[in-house]
Amino acid sequence: MPTHIAMRNIIMAGVVSTFAALLPGVAVADPQDVKAIEDRLQQYAARFNQGDAEAVSRLYGEDVVYYGPLGRVFHGRAAVAAHYQDNLAAGFTDMTVEVIEIDVLDDTAYDLARYTLISPEGQPLAGYHLAILEKTDGEWMVQRTLVNVVMPPPPAE
Repeated sequence: MPTHIAMRNIIMAGVVSTFAALLPGVAVADPQDVKAIEDRLQQYAARFNQGDAEAVSRLYGEDVVYYGPLGRVFHGRAAVAAHYQDNLAAGFTDMTVEVIEIDVLDDTAYDLARYTLISPEGQPLAGYHLAILEKTDGEWMVQRTLVNVVMPPPPAE
């Protein structure tokens, strides 16, 4: 093997080893932060089920961008509060949230969760959300979120 290829391989091995040694320190989130985010997700469901759109919106940052189902985008906490007020007024109820994954890196985190609720027609609905959170003044606030609804399959032909 030519010397320059051997040297490149040694350097790459060193870089990979260094990265691998650092990775466990980066990948391990503070369990208190993970618990705080899990608690926020349960607060989200509880506030929704209490019919308090304003309280739900306080889990979001002032400048949040909320990418909602059906392609609607809501900019800012006030728009998110109005969105939830509309949902509650329409008759959506009984939300549950199941945490799938939470990852924290310093003061930034994301969570992936599955939610269920009951539609105004009494039908169960389910979907997923992916949120990016930032720790602000000790509180985890949603800065961006993407929410979808799992659509039922089309009727059989």
